[in-house]
Amino acid sequence: MTTTTAETPRLRLRSPSDLLSATPYLLGFHPSDSLVVLGLHGTGLRFHVRGDLPDDRDDGEMLAGEYAAMFGRHRVDSVVLIAYGPERAEPFLRAVADAMRRHGILIAECLRAHEGRYWSLTCDEPDCCPPEGRPFDVRSSATAAEATLAGMVALPDREAVVRALRGPTGPALAAIQEATDRAGQRLVRLASVAAADIGVGPAAVRAGAIALAAALKRYRAGGRLTDDEVAWLTLLLQVLPFRDQAWLCIDRDGPSGRAVHRQLWTDLVRRADPGLVAPAAMLLGYICWRAGDGLRAGIAVDRALEADPEYRGARLMAEILDRAVPPSELPPLGRPRRRAVRRRMR
Repeated sequence: MTTTTAETPRLRLRSPSDLLSATPYLLGFHPSDSLVVLGLHGTGLRFHVRGDLPDDRDDGEMLAGEYAAMFGRHRVDSVVLIAYGPERAEPFLRAVADAMRRHGILIAECLRAHEGRYWSLTCDEPDCCPPEGRPFDVRSSATAAEATLAGMVALPDREAVVRALRGPTGPALAAIQEATDRAGQRLVRLASVAAADIGVGPAAVRAGAIALAAALKRYRAGGRLTDDEVAWLTLLLQVLPFRDQAWLCIDRDGPSGRAVHRQLWTDLVRRADPGLVAPAAMLLGYICWRAGDGLRAGIAVDRALEADPEYRGARLMAEILDRAVPPSELPPLGRPRRRAVRRRMR
């Protein structure tokens, strides 16, 4: 299940076709065999979720209740339900609608979409919603054009998003492993010099701060790190005090600086030695969660846990995503309430 809080450009949606055209851009990919729930507060989107269609009826009933409880906690006024799939998706779609109503949540629209046609379960007028469904075309719609102009992207499917955040393979993997070996030797030299001076830990944190500042400056200018710079920054992130400084920097720079941080940590997740990627992937997950991109947050956290199943920061981020905790409920790092959470994430 992918949970996402709304932080997207404002799109005007006037019809079911508009909703179906906008949804892939809200998710970042074209869904299939999925349920998408859009939670509305007033006339604006507050929160949205995508999950796979269940195979079992009992699983469907349980999931329906979980969806309703989740959206009840987010205090939405109404929801739009969209099931992507053949007719077998309708019982689950109706079960979710019934569960939402039991939680006092209004159903603004309830649609099933499949192979370029849609059916509205809230409309029984043959002239409006015929039994064979109504055609729609996402790619040629005005809503899709508006979303594209706003900088939103819809990849072909979820797997395309996963591929975009995979680590290096082949020659790129061999190159970054060699660079990581060189970074390790550099760290040994730093430790031998610092041991009699300020200490190894403080020296690593200072080196990390210098490397991070240079990296952000490079990406701000449209540049990119070399393999040796990626390896050095990745290795220094294994030092928790520096990892925490990088984490604090994300919130210190605020929403206006988030794009640069996202570019940097995305590049590290794609290029770092897979065995050392956990801190960078966790930081990318945090950035994406703060930005309302639950899909990429979840994929990044999965990358972190693949590298280190016991990495506490990634495990807590996974818990935050599983519970669909919105960023508004957790203040940015550095505020008193957040320090306790940060200690748990080590």
